[in-house]
Amino acid sequence: MPTPPRQPPTDVRLPPEVTATRATLTNGAIAYSFRHIRLGLLGRLIVGAWGEQTEVTSEVSGDSDDPMTAERLAIFRPISEALTAILDHRTGGDPTTDAARRTATPAPQPPGPDADHLIKSKLVQCDLCDAFVAHIVFADEATGTLEDHARLMHGRIRELGLPAWVLGPIHEHGRHAGQAELLAVYPKREPARWVTEAEFDAILDAITGVHCNPVRAEADALDLLPDPANLGHGLDVTAQVNARARRRAEALPPATRRTLGDPDRMTPETLQALLVPSAGDEAQAQYRATHGRGVLLCDNTDGRGDVRFWYVRPRETPGMLANTPAETRADVAAMLQVYDPRTEAIIVLRLPHAIQAVYVQADGTMRSAGLVRLGPRLVR
Repeated sequence: MPTPPRQPPTDVRLPPEVTATRATLTNGAIAYSFRHIRLGLLGRLIVGAWGEQTEVTSEVSGDSDDPMTAERLAIFRPISEALTAILDHRTGGDPTTDAARRTATPAPQPPGPDADHLIKSKLVQCDLCDAFVAHIVFADEATGTLEDHARLMHGRIRELGLPAWVLGPIHEHGRHAGQAELLAVYPKREPARWVTEAEFDAILDAITGVHCNPVRAEADALDLLPDPANLGHGLDVTAQVNARARRRAEALPPATRRTLGDPDRMTPETLQALLVPSAGDEAQAQYRATHGRGVLLCDNTDGRGDVRFWYVRPRETPGMLANTPAETRADVAAMLQVYDPRTEAIIVLRLPHAIQAVYVQADGTMRSAGLVRLGPRLVR
């Protein structure tokens, strides 16, 4: 029995997550572009005239070495084949080449040098040696989805070879207010997720802290990094420092303890004998616990003696030192470059109208340029 002729298709139903648009190119050809709600631009079907014949070109978006090109192709190819078959039937295509046309794989189409887009990105540097250690691509909703940005920047991301993410804008309203969508793209791809600014800072700190810190790198491999939720503007270590101060006080003779008073209160006596040494011990402990290098901030801006202690990493010190004299900022930056975090510490005392940076050496000796008067009160 002869094989019945194939019935020509008359309609194509797109998947619900795919939309199509039609545009006329400068050469007069018609381009049908297909977009996926998550993957962005899947590809194009270009219909043009070639003499008296109709030419149909199918392109899948992305570089051939981009792993996501195959995923886009898996969705786009059935659409391309179905539409090509319809166009072929309507234009009276050669039946001897019909099968080949219907099964041809759409060609990968990387973005050209004249692509009409400008994507912002940033290279993150190591806190200590200034080497580039991470790459952030900033997504603009006008340009497309996170995957669109990853596709357009694929060549640059591979060229740099740095850990890379595509970061969307922070939402101001709705269920994800205060969060941004984040897509990890290199070296390991992960599904997009919502993060706060503090959580993304913690991810970057895990990268910058490892670069010049082999101890931190080993702990990172063991998944010992701190909870990102605690790392927004420094780690609150008040309870730890106060506990250390109380243990120091308990080891002192009773008469000395009565002279010092409450070890949790900032007085000149407790500051010298208990709080600064305890803060130094905690700074070293934080370094050993893989938080990386940092400054121990003793915050008493309310002037009441109730001190809060924060372990602040180098990349957060500009905010900590806002509205402080240039010489204080320079002192802290210089200390961070030379101190040994295993045996030494940098303590910054912040009072209502003054600030003081203290270098605690391995033998317990404290070096400082003294209190520096401030103008407006610092706001944390």
